[in-house]
Amino acid sequence: MRSILTLAVFAILLALLGYLVLPLVSRQAPQTATTATPWNPGAVRAELSGIQVRETDPNHATVVFSYDLDNQTDADYQMAKGPNTVIMTRLKSDGTLAPNDNLHLDNSVFVPAHNRTRISFSADQPFRWPSGMALEHMGPINQEKYRALIAQEIGGASGFVLFDQTAHYQIELPGAWQDLQVPAQTPSAAAGGSTAGN
Repeated sequence: MRSILTLAVFAILLALLGYLVLPLVSRQAPQTATTATPWNPGAVRAELSGIQVRETDPNHATVVFSYDLDNQTDADYQMAKGPNTVIMTRLKSDGTLAPNDNLHLDNSVFVPAHNRTRISFSADQPFRWPSGMALEHMGPINQEKYRALIAQEIGGASGFVLFDQTAHYQIELPGAWQDLQVPAQTPSAAAGGSTAGN
């Protein structure tokens, strides 16, 4: 009888301990999630510099977006090209972020404190280049082809957002598409290219 009573007291103590400990554990779980480093959206500002179309081969083109980054902080900023740097599209309709695996940062970036640095990122697209036409002879039909090519990348977008997961910087890359002329690089100008800007 005494062993049954001891067992009952032990069971009551275990239940009481569980009643006291479980709320503490469940309360700590959300706190762990909120201790993650927040994204810093104001450390680096960006301004669209231009959009360029380059010939990859006769059947492909690369659309290159150039931005000027302005380091607002007192510390030098380095951003490495690689998996920790993600570029997403900001949708015009509701500001939602959408993944865009087609966009790639061209180079690693260094922005000294309180200075500006130009960066570029690019996207490859299928495109049949007009053959045997010099840059100065670009007509309205080919200009329209370049517009359509660029529209594939910027259609429905108000801009892009660059996330540096190492520094936890969120860099808004605003679109100013209406301010840009259509850029083009013809096969005869494959070494150079032309850029349109503000």
